[in-house]
Amino acid sequence: MSLYERRRQLIVMIYERQQDTIGNMAFEFGVSSHTIRDDIRVLELEYPIYTRVGACGGVFILDSSRLQQRWLTVRQLKQLMYMCNVLDDEQALLMRFIIGGLAP
Repeated sequence: MSLYERRRQLIVMIYERQQDTIGNMAFEFGVSSHTIRDDIRVLELEYPIYTRVGACGGVFILDSSRLQQRWLTVRQLKQLMYMCNVLDDEQALLMRFIIGGLAP
C-alpha cells in the first residue's frame, strides 16, 4: 500500500470510528506506531482531527457538528495571509476575519 493510499484509508477510518488508538491503527495497517504518528501529524494539517496522550488518549475527530465546516489547509492559510499584505487596512481586516472563520 502506498503512503498516499494508507493516509487516505486512515482518515476514512478516523471519520467512521470518531476515535481510535495509534497502536490499533498501526496493527491494522501493519506498520509501526511511529509511522502512524507521522501520518497523523500530516493529516492534522488538512483535517479536523487531534491527538490526546494518556489513559484515555488516541486520535479523535472534532465534534461532529463541526465536520461540515470547510477548513483551510496550512498552505491555503499561508497564501491568504500573504495576500493580505497587498490589501489596504480595511480590506486586510475583512480578509483576516474571513480567514479566521475558515481556519481550524
